[in-house]
Amino acid sequence: MANKPKNFLIALLFVLFGVVTVTSGGKALFTEAGISARGNIVPLVLWFNFLAGFFYVLAGVLTFKRNTTVIKLSTLLALLNIFVLVYLFIHIYQGGLFENRTLYAMSFRTLFWVVFAVYFLKSNHFKKMSET
Repeated sequence: MANKPKNFLIALLFVLFGVVTVTSGGKALFTEAGISARGNIVPLVLWFNFLAGFFYVLAGVLTFKRNTTVIKLSTLLALLNIFVLVYLFIHIYQGGLFENRTLYAMSFRTLFWVVFAVYFLKSNHFKKMSET
């Protein structure tokens, strides 16, 4: 029973993180104000984050429904974020233009999903929930 509030909070965090990611990416990609304000974007990173935001919401829904598929999804999201972060590092190393906020946001997203993937893989979070 004690895992239900934790499960709800994790699900809510995933959904909010996804909505914020889709909203900010969508503004940068599709609105005139966002396009003019985006600065030195790295297109692959921007598109990846926009599309990944929908999967962040899906992770929230799966967590709320206690679906263990979220373990695989969070692991996949962690790995994909790592790949995109490595791509960004290579882009920067090769002298490509970028915004510092992109580097910070990508680092945060990667750490976020690595932490939750490891948590889901190492804990018995879903086992405890199925026993209630």
